[in-house]
Amino acid sequence: MTLRRLTLIAALLCSALGAHAQSVARRDIEIPMTVKGFFGESHIKLAATEYRPEGDGPFPVLVINHGTPRSPADFPKTQDRYARQAEMFAKHGFLVLNPLRRGYGKSDGPWAENYFSCANPDYVQAGLETAKDIGAALDYARTLPYADAQHMVLLGKSAGGFGVLALSSLNPEGVVGTINFAGGRGSRGPDDVCNEAKLVDAFGRYASTTKVPMLWVYSENDHFFGPALAKRLLEAYKAKGVDVRFEGVPPYGSDGHAFFEGRDNAAIWVPMVDQFLAKLGLPRHLQ
Repeated sequence: MTLRRLTLIAALLCSALGAHAQSVARRDIEIPMTVKGFFGESHIKLAATEYRPEGDGPFPVLVINHGTPRSPADFPKTQDRYARQAEMFAKHGFLVLNPLRRGYGKSDGPWAENYFSCANPDYVQAGLETAKDIGAALDYARTLPYADAQHMVLLGKSAGGFGVLALSSLNPEGVVGTINFAGGRGSRGPDDVCNEAKLVDAFGRYASTTKVPMLWVYSENDHFFGPALAKRLLEAYKAKGVDVRFEGVPPYGSDGHAFFEGRDNAAIWVPMVDQFLAKLGLPRHLQ
């Protein structure tokens, strides 16, 4: 099916379902997080944006998680990049949280996701550090009277995708599904990933304890984590019997790693996510 036809279908869905879409209240929030260190605990705050549907709820929760720029100089510039996607989910019944992790944007630091050596990267621990920040967002959601803490979905892009896989390996209470767009770590340049074998091993380690069903989406021209590597990452999960639906999507621009951000690409990924949400018994028809 052509992209033009998919776009038309998405537009028709939007028109047909517009009467059912809810208005959305957007607000900046701070998510408390306790960090354990060598000298004891510290209490920090993560900057985040909340997108709340109209009504009293309780609403199923979606936590969207950002990637990591290749240059550390860009970490403080990280912002809520997924407002359009968050509003799409919120208009159809999700309470959406979009947090910035430690060391990014206006969140407290320091940055904690370092895998240290490119030759021998500690991807497993780096991902588990990311998972702590995402877990703090889940803990925050559990305190909200309008959040359905028994129906939560994790969504992440790039390093955020890797982070939701790490957190899913811990099978947190209330998380019923995970969506990974182009997840991975270690890209230091186009088609150049630090020690791919170690990354595949980290995926296998996470998979060995994961019981959460998943949807993965990777583009055919992703130059962070390309198709051949994505296949190896998927095989690491399939070998452990994890319920993963994998979708390879068409090339996008000069680098399909940005596929999730592309406005017109919603026509492609929305039906995939709709089907996944239906499997979980959650709100769908996102367009």
